[in-house]
Amino acid sequence: MNARQRFIETMKYGNPDRIPLVEWHIRESTLREWHRQGLTVTPEEYLSLDPYSVPVPIDLGHCPKFEPVILEEYEDYKIWIDEEGATRKDFEVDKTPGFVTRKWIKFPVENREDFERMKRRYDPSTDERYPGNWGEMVGTMNRATAPVSLTIPFLFWTTRQWMGFENTCLCFYDDPDLMMDMMNYITDFIIEVLKRGIDSLKINLVLLNEDMAYKTAPMISPEMFRKFMFPSYRKLADYLRSCGVKFILVDSDGNPEPLIPLWLEAGMDGFSPVEVAAGVDPVKLKKEYGRDLLMMGGIDKRILARSKDEIYEEVMRKVPYLIEQGGYIPHTDHAVPPDVPLSNFVYYRELVRKVVQGEI
Repeated sequence: MNARQRFIETMKYGNPDRIPLVEWHIRESTLREWHRQGLTVTPEEYLSLDPYSVPVPIDLGHCPKFEPVILEEYEDYKIWIDEEGATRKDFEVDKTPGFVTRKWIKFPVENREDFERMKRRYDPSTDERYPGNWGEMVGTMNRATAPVSLTIPFLFWTTRQWMGFENTCLCFYDDPDLMMDMMNYITDFIIEVLKRGIDSLKINLVLLNEDMAYKTAPMISPEMFRKFMFPSYRKLADYLRSCGVKFILVDSDGNPEPLIPLWLEAGMDGFSPVEVAAGVDPVKLKKEYGRDLLMMGGIDKRILARSKDEIYEEVMRKVPYLIEQGGYIPHTDHAVPPDVPLSNFVYYRELVRKVVQGEI
């Protein structure tokens, strides 16, 4: 089987030759440390991992982007306006690339007038949203041996980019009509953009970028989700299914457990990366939801910086049971931090490989 067939069979509880061996994207600061420890190729090459996916190159964000402007710059931080139009303060900008500590100062949308201006950057007909050789790329993606995935910046993610987290949460109460209009607009915009070109594209996986949970709970209550977001989730899911999309996962860090029943009711299949650091236990969720819930992730990235005995315990407590149940692909529960030694990471990946291949 190739990686695409293997992914599909795993996610549909079929008969893969083995579970996909994939890993969360390794960020630059971690790669820097591993290069110092002797890594000379990519982790995927070094460990012979399966390709994670072939991304669909459709731009679903604001277009044109905002022009980045550095307002102040010092040794340990800079204040600047980023491509999202937000003014922010980034600390130690060159020390841990990929893991930036930042403070938000101002956002581009503060009221309905700002939203109307932002909509000008969300014209679904903008030429730049599709590459010029789209027809050729469709053929290439349809022939790909890796799963084809489309990432969609969806409702909570986009409104938070526009307004900031605190202002987004307040807007649900202070101006619910504006919030509803923004979410409806985002949904209709995405569908209109996709209608331009995915009718002949075989998409295997859609990831809805949301990041709508803290360490202990969602950032939005189930009641508010049902009122403001559920109809849009249902509408988008129905459209994607009509285009032949097989699997739709919500990409959310933190602990979103109270939202899982609503996601499933709205037409989602599961979520990723199942963040153990936020108290989420994939074994518990599999026992609770069974075949109704697909998961990717669930290996505690923090354990990888500890002893090999602890890594062994983490992997063996979860992976054998979860792959036996099906609908699960193991990898870390978010980006691997730079304090994880390369030797530990290699041990972890080889251990997963042995479990997947039935050697343990």
